[in-house]
Amino acid sequence: MGFLTPWFLAGAVAIGLPVWLHLLKRHKTDPKLFPSLMFFEYRETSSVKHRRLDHILLFILRALLILLLALLFASPFIRRSSAAADGKKITVVAIDRSFSMRDGDRMARAKNEALQVLGNLKPGDQAEVIALAGQVQALTQVVNDPGELRAAVAALQPSDSRASYGELARYLRTLSEAQKMPLDVHLVSDLQKTAMPPGFADLRLDPGTNLIFHPVGGAEKNWTVENVVAPRRVYDPKRVKMQATIAGFGSPAAKRTVTLMLNGRELQSKMVDVPENGRTQVEFLGLEAPYGFSKGEVHIDSADGLAGDDRYYFSVERADPRKVLFIDDGRRPRAELYFRAALDASGDGGFQVETQRAEGAGAATLANYAFIVMNDLANVPQNL
Repeated sequence: MGFLTPWFLAGAVAIGLPVWLHLLKRHKTDPKLFPSLMFFEYRETSSVKHRRLDHILLFILRALLILLLALLFASPFIRRSSAAADGKKITVVAIDRSFSMRDGDRMARAKNEALQVLGNLKPGDQAEVIALAGQVQALTQVVNDPGELRAAVAALQPSDSRASYGELARYLRTLSEAQKMPLDVHLVSDLQKTAMPPGFADLRLDPGTNLIFHPVGGAEKNWTVENVVAPRRVYDPKRVKMQATIAGFGSPAAKRTVTLMLNGRELQSKMVDVPENGRTQVEFLGLEAPYGFSKGEVHIDSADGLAGDDRYYFSVERADPRKVLFIDDGRRPRAELYFRAALDASGDGGFQVETQRAEGAGAATLANYAFIVMNDLANVPQNL
């Protein structure tokens, strides 16, 4: 048994209040001499005993009332053990299928470990196979069929997401509460740090859950193209600036060749120094893209067993700059210069400015422009 708010139990000391009230009502008087008792009415002494008994019961009820109030505010609860009376338990085989399990033969080794755990089960033992990635996937129910359990392990394939130990702990707590039986959880994983939740409390397991680790990873070095910042649209190929981030995990300092490709054609290639367990950035200037949509790619030379993260894909669209009509009456000679500088501040060259006087702008085809700026005109012609 436990209490959610045990500090309220201190209120039990208020039991002294009915004690004080009970003692306060007990009047003691000194006996006085009286010459004769002939005029007093005769009563049974038992009635006094009954009245004294009523006072004791009242005291007990008052004390119990205060004690029950203290217990009520302390919010008592009962800890129920999930252990079955006959000693039975459920074996849970949790297999990591995150992206890092694609490295080398990790997934094959994980399946072998899981099959060995299932091979140690006795006839009639209940077990369940689950897959761990960004979410927990139950591949079987809690069954005692070895064939179904082994088939679920054999069909497992790695995913493209990272594992979440917080989701695993939440699933195990739910399973323990539903089954009311102790759990033997065999976690087969490469135990990546990225699977840890933000708060350590998210890893809490029920007392009846026993966690056994089966590590299948190792100190493997890995380089990856972590991120690429590229424009969605290209107006002026010479003004395009792209930036790629190359990262190393568990890796020594090394040189990596970074290549920019577009539609399967190599455009640029650079050599960068990646620090030990660190990151570096490489910049590409210019992107000669054809009109329309193009598929881009930034990749590094593969130097580890996890080649899937050596490439980063993106897409761009080549289009003509949008025309802007700037109507000015010539009273402010530098107005056009300031306006062009403001548009060019974006750096993508998405606008092409044409300047006209108010007198000639009325004959222009205004539908050809994305927008029109009238720069504080003194007079607007009627045709405009």
